[in-house]
Amino acid sequence: MIDTNLVDFRSLDLDTSSTRRNELMRGVASLFAFASERCTLEQIEIYDDVMSRLAEMVEREALAFAAEKIAPLRRAPQNVIRRLAADEDATVAGPVLEKSPVLSERDLLDVAGNRGNEHLLAIARRFHLSEAVTETVVSRGDPSVKRTVASNHGAILGERALAEIVHQAMTDVETAKALGTRPDTPDGVIEALTEKAAEEVRRALHSAGKDRPIADLQEAARRAAERMSNTYWLGLYDFESAWEKLLNQGGRRVASEPLLFQYAAEDRFADVVSVFAILADLSLEEAKHWLVRTDVEPFVTSARAQGFKMTTVQMLLKSGPWKHRLTPVQRRDALNAFVEMDPRQARQRLQAWRETRMAI
Repeated sequence: MIDTNLVDFRSLDLDTSSTRRNELMRGVASLFAFASERCTLEQIEIYDDVMSRLAEMVEREALAFAAEKIAPLRRAPQNVIRRLAADEDATVAGPVLEKSPVLSERDLLDVAGNRGNEHLLAIARRFHLSEAVTETVVSRGDPSVKRTVASNHGAILGERALAEIVHQAMTDVETAKALGTRPDTPDGVIEALTEKAAEEVRRALHSAGKDRPIADLQEAARRAAERMSNTYWLGLYDFESAWEKLLNQGGRRVASEPLLFQYAAEDRFADVVSVFAILADLSLEEAKHWLVRTDVEPFVTSARAQGFKMTTVQMLLKSGPWKHRLTPVQRRDALNAFVEMDPRQARQRLQAWRETRMAI
């Protein structure tokens, strides 16, 4: 296992050739990609420190190589991931912006608000985009970005983003066809396009009709199935490291509702689950499933039994997978259920669940 003592940064600083530094970055990134799932939290932090320091010393090609290697990893070092995502060179930032599950909504919004079109295009290709990120990307991106978002069935389209994409679709065939294949495109939008769009757009939509390409239908079905899967969402997060970190910080002594609210506001879902597990007296495995499933009754009951504030519940219902999986109506209904639930009955129900669990 690599140790910072094994990397002589003083010697690297004195070396006028970049070859050694570039090779070291490639080697460290490759080693971490191979070993990431077996690394402890301390080892991940060591890799983070080493790669972050090397990132300031190597050439673009080595940075791009490292980005490709560590971008898809759920346990990738957070600091270097953020460093690569914010890089001004899109060949470096692109793979991380497109693939990394480590990036939070805030990270994506920061890059989307400050970088150029190539960065926006990479974000637009992410498998899932929250409504806020989608809106920023669409508002700042060129037609190719809007076209990519329209084709991305994992991007949540709010009213503003949809309006901009529809405006482009009025004269752009590919954007119109992409909207036509989305399962969440309102019927009224399709009707408006077929009535008011440019003639070539109307012809394209009419010719597509019910004969949408099989590949488009299969892709839509695949994405819908994965969005329905708890297993898929749970696989995106490094709960083990978050749990270990919380225990090292004091566990039950530091776990609190304010900390839970803070982590939810910062979109740190793995940390949210860890704190919630302690507060609700659940195992980490139970807490993971309670906070990812679309049936939110267990969470609402637990939150009411523990006396959570309504603002905390609101924030949690918009964090992690629920940011993508719950509709505004589902969030509203969950919040109403929380407000209307009798705290005494919630505690009784929670105790019954615990007794059932212990009896199994």
